[in-house]
Order: sequence, then C-alpha cells, then structure tokens
Amino acid sequence: MVTSSSSSLHVVRGTRALRRWLEQAVDLRGLDLDGFRHWLGQQLSRWEVDPAFVQRVRIRDLRQAHPELQALERTLRHALAADEASSQAERLLQLEEELSRTDKAIAGLGAALARMTDAEKLSGSRGKLAAFQARRQALLDEQALLIHASPARRDLLRIRAELEQLRSRLGLDRAEAELAELSRDQGLRSGHAGQSFEQQVLPLTWRFIVPDLLRRGDATRLRVLRGVGLGAARTELDQLIIRQPRRPGQPVEVLGVVEVKRNLNDLAHGFRRRQENLAWFKGEAGHYDPSLYRTRHFRSGHFDREAVHEQEGERFVFSRGSFRHFRREPGIGPFLRRLYFITRGSMPWGVSTAALARIRHRVATDGRWRQRGDAALGEMLRWCQSLAEPLETPDVLRLYGSLPARARQVLVIDPRFERAHSRERSQVLT
Repeated sequence: MVTSSSSSLHVVRGTRALRRWLEQAVDLRGLDLDGFRHWLGQQLSRWEVDPAFVQRVRIRDLRQAHPELQALERTLRHALAADEASSQAERLLQLEEELSRTDKAIAGLGAALARMTDAEKLSGSRGKLAAFQARRQALLDEQALLIHASPARRDLLRIRAELEQLRSRLGLDRAEAELAELSRDQGLRSGHAGQSFEQQVLPLTWRFIVPDLLRRGDATRLRVLRGVGLGAARTELDQLIIRQPRRPGQPVEVLGVVEVKRNLNDLAHGFRRRQENLAWFKGEAGHYDPSLYRTRHFRSGHFDREAVHEQEGERFVFSRGSFRHFRREPGIGPFLRRLYFITRGSMPWGVSTAALARIRHRVATDGRWRQRGDAALGEMLRWCQSLAEPLETPDVLRLYGSLPARARQVLVIDPRFERAHSRERSQVLT
C-alpha cells in the first residue's frame, strides 16, 4: 500500500547506509576545544539564518549596551526581597488575589447582564454586580492604606515603574514582543511539520516494513495504528503494526513498533523511551518505574489489565500477550527485533534537538563565551557535553548497524532526494 505522497522520498537502509551516516557524524561528546570551536561554527552558520535566534542576539546586544538596565534590574531584585520581608507583604498578596477574583466576577456578571432580557433576573444580577463593585472598592482602599504604611512596597513600585520606562525607551519591550511572536509562529510551524511528516511517511511503513513482518499469514487482518496511548502515561506510540484476532473482542497481535522522528538526532530519545515502554508492556518490572505509568486506568502502574485503542470506527484490544513477539537481543540486551525507525537524514551531532535548542538559546543570550577566550569556551564545551545522554543517536545507529538483519529496521529519508524525486514509487538502497 503506497500512495503518491511517498513518491519523492528516497529511502536508504542497511549496514552500509548507517555506516555512511556515522562517518558524517560530528559527535559533540568526544570533541576537544578546537573540535568544539569548529562544531560551534557549524551550528552558528545554521542558527544565524533563524529569525528567532537573530532577535535573541539583538536583545542580548541591546542589554549589554545599556549597563544601567542591568543595574536597575539588580536594584529591583533587592527591592523585591525587602518587600517580601515587610510586615505588610502577606496581606498585600492576599489583597491582590482577592482583587483578581473580584475583577473576574465583575467581568462575568457584566457580560451576563449584556445578554440578559428577563427583568427579574436582571434585577438580581445588577444587585450582585453592585455588591462585587463595592467589595472591590473596599479592597482597593485597604490596599492603598497598606502601601502608604509600607516604605518597602513604595520603593518597589517606584523602581518597577522606572524599569518599565527604561525598557520602553530602549525598545526592549517591543523587541521581546517580536521575539515572542517569532517563537510562537516557529512552534506552530514545528508542530504542523511534525504531523505532516508522520502522515507523509505512513506509506513507507506499508512499502518497506510490513513486507518484512508479514512473510506469511492473513494480510486482510493487518492494520497500522497511529498515536496509540492505551490509557497509560509515557506510551504515545507513533505506529503499531498489528494483526486483528480471528475472534472479535480478543487481544490483537503486535507485529512491530515504528517510531517516527523528523530529526535524526532525536532517534536516541525515541529508542530509550520505546525500550522502557516495551519492558512495561511485557511486565519486566525492573526496567521501568511504575509510578511514572500510574493512571486512572492503570492504578498499579503496571500493564496488568486489557486496554483499548479506537481508530476509524474499529476497537483494538491489547493485553500483555499482544507483545509476545518482542524479545531482548541475545548478548546485547535491548529490544531491537521488530522495533523500527523512520527518520529524515541529517548530520548526527551527538545530542538531541532539545539539547541543541538549549545550546542555541545560551549562545544567543550569553555573549561571554566569545569575549573571554579559551577558558570560557572550555566552560561552554563542558556544559554542552553535560546535556548529552549516555546513549545518543550515533550509538543507536552503531547498535543497529552492527547486526545486518537489524540495520534494515532504520529507514532514513535522504534529504538530497526528498524534493528532487518525482517518480511514483520510493526507491530503497540496501
């Protein structure tokens, strides 16, 4: 089952393909200072065309160019500490919370009155509104008296106002609002791209993975399920290849698990999570923390009862026996057989995209590593390396690549051909 949506995707898999990706890797975890300097230069060449990164750098430079801004922010922190220590602080906080609730009630009643036509209800609601308005005024009066009696709160309000004026004069408020909008748009695009990629690669599962798993048997009962959670925490499975039972209502037979990652550097995150999930499905209690899996459906935190996934009007029942085909690799330990990956090829960096995002943020917001020479760069290197997990994408590629039969289970879409190819079927290199 292949549709034209996969026609431009050029898939590579097998030992040689994984070895080629490993040869391209620039693994952050093993870099020295010179290697890190080159690595960081490669990242900067990509980040500097990202509008959000450029905007963060602009904000950083704006802040560094105005030391009076940082001085006033320090003064504000001291004023906050003094205010919290004052005798009026607790009651002032209570008043702020009460005023917030009262304002919400007034807004809600005002909106209801605008829609109301019944005279008796109108009269009652107007009375309630007047009572809330009177309550609000009493709270404001008490707040004003407490502020007058608190030098610390008056200092805090004055310094906060000065800071707001300075931020506005420097254009910092406007710059941060622009950054927030860029980040929001970027997040929406990333979410849509992720969903689009999962849909785009679904035909590849039918084209390449299903034939691997279904060497014999009834294909009419085969299904590829998507977004399977089964009412448990930490178990959002991208794709499950299952066979329906002959008798309706009985548990399905899981033939394969497919993890879809839009970025090659997130392969290890998916691998680690699926190892834990498979241990949970099979009841290997020493390989997961039950408290992380506890939900209203699985109160014990163990997969000790049947669960149901619904898709396109069908119900699919799962039990522990559904995962009977999954076994740990002899002599190695993890579950490899029947665990597949589909990802887009990119440079393996030795850290996940989440870690790269943290590094990008620090580089954009902290310019000290540029100004203080090798010592600061070395500190940055150690911090970046601390973000890496013990097992990262190069390790997963190496693990699968060491076993020819398993190397075919990692499908990598070659980005060089992703748009160039327009033929009606995908190609596969082995």
